[in-house]
Amino acid sequence: MNKITIYRNNRKIILWETTPEFEELVENLEIDEPFIHKCNDRTDTILNTFFEKEAIKEISFEHPDLNKLFNDIKSYFNYIEAAGGLVKNKNNELLVIHRFDIPDLPKGKIEKNEKPEDTAIREVEEECGITGLKITGKAEPSYHIYTIKNKKVLKKTHWFYMNYAGDETLKPQTEEDITKVEWCDVQKLTEFQKQTYKSLKGYFKL
Repeated sequence: MNKITIYRNNRKIILWETTPEFEELVENLEIDEPFIHKCNDRTDTILNTFFEKEAIKEISFEHPDLNKLFNDIKSYFNYIEAAGGLVKNKNNELLVIHRFDIPDLPKGKIEKNEKPEDTAIREVEEECGITGLKITGKAEPSYHIYTIKNKKVLKKTHWFYMNYAGDETLKPQTEEDITKVEWCDVQKLTEFQKQTYKSLKGYFKL
């Protein structure tokens, strides 16, 4: 069942591809908190309501063409794309940064004419001070919304699995407000998973 989940802090906008399985799921939903469903028309009105009323924790849009639905939704926002790395070392530890005292993952905005893969490697190198990264695969993208200068921004982040076989000393990019970079084992990742952004929780694993 195809869907896209967009996070606004701990709130969600879910985009569903309409299928028989989806209709069955909707019929069996038990909602314990304010929720708006079947908003495939009146998109702007529903989104405005979502942002005005914090009590609404989740809204759901549906359409047979998920790509078309996403393109319709993103037209409401200033849309940007970023890319980042899920980097493991030879000890099978995951690379984690700390920005604003929150566990995070290295990532950054895709520059004009830059491929997401190149952005991901560049951002890991810049934010963590290491080189010699090798991309081994691609993970599902993440989506989140934030506000800057009273404008709502929707960011899609492409994620790439990477291996690192070197032994360089990690160096945080302090000018980007990164205060710490570290390799994390399962125990640390379990702890950080509780502290990171909800849109990233699923990536804090080995």
